[in-house]
Amino acid sequence: MNGKVVQNHLVKVFNGDLWQAQLVQGLLEANNIACMLKNETLSAVTSFYPSIGGEVWVLVNDCDEEAAVALIEECSLESNPFN
Repeated sequence: MNGKVVQNHLVKVFNGDLWQAQLVQGLLEANNIACMLKNETLSAVTSFYPSIGGEVWVLVNDCDEEAAVALIEECSLESNPFN
């Protein structure tokens, strides 16, 4: 190791309901893109009640942002095939 520390920053690539965020998380992880979910609204209070927790974010390392956004757009997860 050359003593260089590589530090990635997390960036938001998707936000929506918990079930939508979990779909995006599965898509990204299936394509070897590490990610995590974050709920900024009442997360500690509503942890037992995910349906009332509000908006959930999908976060990735900034070096994976472009690939993650492209993959999400390619799969057009925001369209509803049941309409």
